[in-house]
Amino acid sequence: MARTVTCLRYFLLAYVILLGISGIIVSVGSGIFIYQLKQYRPLTPDDVCGSSITLLIMGLVTCLLGWGGWHIVDSTHRVQVICFAVVLGTVAFVEAGTGIWAVIKHEQIDPLRTSDHETAFALATTDEKSTWDRMQIRLGCCGIDGPADYRILDSVPWSCCDTSSVENPEAVASGTCTTMYSRGCLHFVVNRTRSILLHVFLLALCSVLLQVCGVICACFFARAIKEGAARRRRDILSLSGMRNSRNASPMRNASSTGVDSQLVVKPRVPPRRKT
Repeated sequence: MARTVTCLRYFLLAYVILLGISGIIVSVGSGIFIYQLKQYRPLTPDDVCGSSITLLIMGLVTCLLGWGGWHIVDSTHRVQVICFAVVLGTVAFVEAGTGIWAVIKHEQIDPLRTSDHETAFALATTDEKSTWDRMQIRLGCCGIDGPADYRILDSVPWSCCDTSSVENPEAVASGTCTTMYSRGCLHFVVNRTRSILLHVFLLALCSVLLQVCGVICACFFARAIKEGAARRRRDILSLSGMRNSRNASPMRNASSTGVDSQLVVKPRVPPRRKT
């Protein structure tokens, strides 16, 4: 039993190291997803980053669990191990809900309605111009449905200029743009957003599977600690019983010797004769 406890202890020590690393990966991955979704903010719903933000928080909590789990497992206290398993199971439950949330948002992401195009595009030349420029350069797109969206402005921004096919990029800087991105950003952003939400779900799923394995191992470790403590208790009681029996045997011998010494047979005195 002692060997089982030792093996489980070393296994859990290695596991909490892996748990901390997974927390860092989840946090970094969620941060990247949030950054990418923020770039597509003009054409996506406001709450599309909710699942990624929740997963980021859970990743940080997982890092703390990895740090705390190292000290808890090293101490081999059963109550602390059980608390560790409960907290880890709670984090796994929240991350599972986050993954489901990402899948639901994946199915709810739809292209903007035609009536919302003008509202979204009105910000492309005012408050969110820099965001639109970064999005168009990064994705290689122009406007919502194409460069024709800028016809009301009589000018197309430089972010719509396709410099990859230009032999002399300096000509673009001097004011000549011969090729523009022909595709719009709407459908491209929708597809990229759905892809990111799917990656959020997969990241949460991998993290949940790892945490469930940790909960199972922690439960076995707590059970092994309990059985080991019960076995030590039985051994202590057995040793104390043997000592008591050994101490009681000389006393019984002494008492039996004293009784034998008191049972002395007196000689029979003959009766006196009457004269």
